[in-house]
Amino acid sequence: MAQVVGRLPTGSLDRVGHLGLLASVAAFTDGDAWLDALLDTLSARRAQLGDLLAARLPAVRWIAPEATYLAWLDCSSLGRDEQPRDLFLSAGRVAVEPGTRFGASGSGHVRLNFATSPEILDEAVARMARAVTG
Repeated sequence: MAQVVGRLPTGSLDRVGHLGLLASVAAFTDGDAWLDALLDTLSARRAQLGDLLAARLPAVRWIAPEATYLAWLDCSSLGRDEQPRDLFLSAGRVAVEPGTRFGASGSGHVRLNFATSPEILDEAVARMARAVTG
């Protein structure tokens, strides 16, 4: 542990909480298997989302992200500004972030967190599709 602590930035021992420091040490020394499993899971959910969108929401475009679990969905064919978010929330009961929260260029976009179970992701996209088709 002293080797890991010695590699921490100068001053971090008096700025970081004790539990945070212990968690960081544990992550750096014993977290590889957990991280590998997490990355595999996120890759599977990313692929699943792509398949679900293609099958159920072909009007929604996206580029699969490489380094996040947040999907930026172009729903501009469904409306402007916050209309897609409002549609998914009111008619589909799926909460997504409106793209406008990230600036004017986000009009017609939503951000969807796909870091969930395959069942929840499937249900969310099914509800979004039903919201669009009525």
